[in-house]
Amino acid sequence: MIFKVVPFFLSALFFLFYTCAYAQNIHPDEAIISRYALQLTDTSPHEQKQNIFLVKVKTGDTVFSKSYKNLIVLNPAAGWFIIKADTLPQQFFQKVFPAGNNYKLNSSFFVNKELNRNIQYGFTLKITDSLQLLQYLSAHHINILSSYKGIFFIIKTELSFVTDSLIHKDYVLSVGLFAQSPKEEMVINDFDNSVNSINLFASKFPGLSSSAITVSVKENLPDTNDIDFKGRFRYTPNISPVVTTHATTMATIIAGGGNSFISGKGIAWGSNITSSDFSNLLPDENSLYKEYNISVQNHSYGTQPENFYGPEANAFDESLIDNPTLVYVFSAGNSGALAPADGQYKNMHGFANITGNFKQAKNIITVGSVDSFYHVPTASSKGPAYDGRIKPELVAYGNDGSSGAAAITSGTAAAMQAAYAGLHHDSLPANALVKAILINSADEVFNEGPDFYSGYGNVNTYKSVQNISTGNYFTGKSSRNSIDSFPLHIPPKAENVKISLVWDDVPAQPGTFTALVNDLDLELKNKTTGAVYLPWVLNSMPDSDLLLSAPQRKRDSLNVVEQITLSQPSAGDYMIYVKGYNIINTQAYFIALETDTTGTFQFISPVTADHFIAGNKAIIRWNNTYHNATGKLEYSLNKGVNWNLISNNIAISKNYYNWQSPDTTAVALVRMTIGNDIYVSDTFDFCTQLSPQVILNCNDSVRIRWHSIKGINMYIVQQLGDKYLQPLANTYDTSITLKNNPSPFIAIAPVFDNNRKGLSSYTFNYTAQGAGCYINNFLADLTSDNKADLFLLLGTTDEIDSVQFQQMIHNDWQYIGSVKPVTTLNVHFLYNALFNGINTFRAIAWVNGNQVISNEASIYFFNNIDFIARPNPLQRGQDLIILSSALTPGTLTVFDVAGRKLIEQNIQNTETVIHTSSFASGIYFLVIYDESRQKIFRGKIVIQ
Repeated sequence: MIFKVVPFFLSALFFLFYTCAYAQNIHPDEAIISRYALQLTDTSPHEQKQNIFLVKVKTGDTVFSKSYKNLIVLNPAAGWFIIKADTLPQQFFQKVFPAGNNYKLNSSFFVNKELNRNIQYGFTLKITDSLQLLQYLSAHHINILSSYKGIFFIIKTELSFVTDSLIHKDYVLSVGLFAQSPKEEMVINDFDNSVNSINLFASKFPGLSSSAITVSVKENLPDTNDIDFKGRFRYTPNISPVVTTHATTMATIIAGGGNSFISGKGIAWGSNITSSDFSNLLPDENSLYKEYNISVQNHSYGTQPENFYGPEANAFDESLIDNPTLVYVFSAGNSGALAPADGQYKNMHGFANITGNFKQAKNIITVGSVDSFYHVPTASSKGPAYDGRIKPELVAYGNDGSSGAAAITSGTAAAMQAAYAGLHHDSLPANALVKAILINSADEVFNEGPDFYSGYGNVNTYKSVQNISTGNYFTGKSSRNSIDSFPLHIPPKAENVKISLVWDDVPAQPGTFTALVNDLDLELKNKTTGAVYLPWVLNSMPDSDLLLSAPQRKRDSLNVVEQITLSQPSAGDYMIYVKGYNIINTQAYFIALETDTTGTFQFISPVTADHFIAGNKAIIRWNNTYHNATGKLEYSLNKGVNWNLISNNIAISKNYYNWQSPDTTAVALVRMTIGNDIYVSDTFDFCTQLSPQVILNCNDSVRIRWHSIKGINMYIVQQLGDKYLQPLANTYDTSITLKNNPSPFIAIAPVFDNNRKGLSSYTFNYTAQGAGCYINNFLADLTSDNKADLFLLLGTTDEIDSVQFQQMIHNDWQYIGSVKPVTTLNVHFLYNALFNGINTFRAIAWVNGNQVISNEASIYFFNNIDFIARPNPLQRGQDLIILSSALTPGTLTVFDVAGRKLIEQNIQNTETVIHTSSFASGIYFLVIYDESRQKIFRGKIVIQ
């Protein structure tokens, strides 16, 4: 008998109902039947689909699912499926029911107890016929929020419309309850570029150009005016209108130009940067990636933990199939202490809390976090994925969350693409190859082998770029029952052999219990001994002890990543086998390789470009293949002539040492002695960061000054060019005057005797430092004994002969005193000849015979009176100003000599303006009343 089987879609996982059933003392089979079987007695005719069945298979998953791979699997262990078939052979089934359409709904519909049928929610649809859907939605006045490829749509409507009508349309394949609004997953407050060997990568690949690479940051909009992105940000139609610090930080980690400071230099610092709004949780359209040449997209955001393979996960898997050189990197989330609300890991605290069903996709890279000492924080979201797959795949540094960890991985992927393109005529590597090398190059951090906390390890940027550059990989295509073989020779003293198989799997049915479609198998065989080594497989049963148990070697039937490691293998010839266990058509794959050698050691930090802050804590890092060894760590400040002890008993296996660096300015080395082996680091330096000050900012010149650093004789002044900082001038002084400078952004760094540039200052805009042309500010305050305290703040005393002070008297500036010589930047002058009303002053600095005039500053002086009218007399049409000594609410009235009231207005401030343009020349009377209409002031006004 021949079955007609077509893809169908389900997001409501069996284990959800399995758990609920036992909680209510309902048999799990009854829970499945009540949810998915069609109740013909109370169901409308349009819901009856005669060839869709809920079945329980006699033989279980072993035989049946191999023949019908695209079926919806509710629970393979219990043998429950939903199929479409014209006829059903009796021998296969224990139970058969006509199926309803609830299989199209994801589990969020059933675990959310607060859903209301009459309230509007967001929904994600996967459909087959966009024309029919658009006509149907239009007829019901339902707006589309976003779409992807014409088969994924996000809409907003009432729950009742979805469950009573929409899911019964044949062209609707699956419906997901749209997740809550995405949120940024923490702001990064610090950055340690040695945790992931980023500094080592920068030292070993200084000339690597990533200018042909474009990286997209999908979230809010980075600050496009940030100088670290100058000349490299590309606008697209998809950008968010909201600018955030978080987005700016992510873009900086990935591709910052290092213009602001050393921490502003990203991994792929030459890449172009663009942005896409994360209010749309679907992928961007394929045409956008192609038009803007986007090859990496970073996703450092999340929703809530979701344990199902929904339409969004399906869409991202499909997008990577459509765009084979595009890499998606997602943060795992910061919900590591939470328990999922659905799925087989429901209520298990500390597991399966990846934030968002889109992160359940197979072909993406999901990244958790580690701190500076390789510990996985409690907050970092943990695996497994909903179906037991290994999530996150990787971890990276993220002291305050997984956002920065994802950005580090995205930057590393972009650098790998740039390295590959430089060797392959500008073509880009397949995304599965990038993923394979990232995983295979990662360092162990949590446990030996993969785990659900750190995945396959901590991202190593240097190794990843090195391995893709040296071609440590194979590629091939597999089909059902095929066997591909690759020879591998393992030399003597080899250890830590690591082999990773990765492929981009075709999208699974939304809602299927296991997402794997094409199942490949990796094996390694010793040709001499015949020993066969299988991949490491984790126990994914919903038990916390089992989830934390060590991996076992066995066939993997869940993951699209399979990894074999041999810590100390026998030397000889081996064969790597890739077997097509269960494949639709053909499946491309990639194998990444790595082998260490016994007794090796390499410093990660310090390296050539590193600067250690003098007198501060520093971390020395290394990689090694010594076993149970201790070492002696020393440093030298005179090129290795003399060595100073740091510690005599270093545990080499720890791979780092916390050090309080000496308070000195010098070029330095460190060395590690292990037995008779000595390893010396690259040259680095101890330095103090400069804090330059702008002391003079005139129209044609700017003068900048900084403190001297002991042992430094020369400084380099840099300015911001079209994209990056460029040398402007060298000076042996601790100040410099720049004339007609084209760029306002300046940074200054010390230069050691060997022309090594030390730690640069922060880059600053000299026009925004509050500096003026000799005069920075002028203020006037009234003292308690009724004197004017005039305060002049100078930027410099250089070339200033004297300072004069003037007062405005009868519309003319009158000299009232001076200070000479000028020896301080803060010049004070006391003056006591104040008159009632507004007293206005200014200062003049005499510079080489020329005047530099300050701003004006005023004092209100009342001399024991409550109100003053100024000016008086005044010219016809001139405004009259009434000054109050205190904020006293009242009413102001003006009468002419005949007693007629001309003006009445409220007094609400200490300064009230009366417009006199309608007044004739003559004498007028001013009367002020308080709130109780008591007269509190009377005066005469003369208009000339």
